[in-house]
Amino acid sequence: MTAWSRAAPGLVLVAVVVLGCAEVSGRRGPPPSPPAGGAVIIASGIAFDRPTLEVPAGRAFPLLFENRDFASHDVAIYPENGNDALFVGEVFSGPDSRIYQVGALPAGTYRFECQVHPQMDGKLIAKPG
Repeated sequence: MTAWSRAAPGLVLVAVVVLGCAEVSGRRGPPPSPPAGGAVIIASGIAFDRPTLEVPAGRAFPLLFENRDFASHDVAIYPENGNDALFVGEVFSGPDSRIYQVGALPAGTYRFECQVHPQMDGKLIAKPG
């Protein structure tokens, strides 16, 4: 057995660890400004940038979703204790962004999540006014 054949498995392991720990995010910097009358949320590092999102109640609103990861993500909105999505945005990989047009939600508390990575979730609050 040559020195190379003995070292090859170790080198493969090192390469896998390095690639596994590589940066999953592309863009950096401050969050973009929300569109008029809407909100903004960012996916970065397989996580949303905030646990709570406030939106206007009783009227449709634009939701700027910036995916800073190379992975695919979306944003879906559900009743607080339900599994039937009220809104599902387009799944896309980043770095890129989309402005979703979300229909009116009655005042109350909802949850949002990435359907690709359900561990990415948070609370959405539709506030009157």
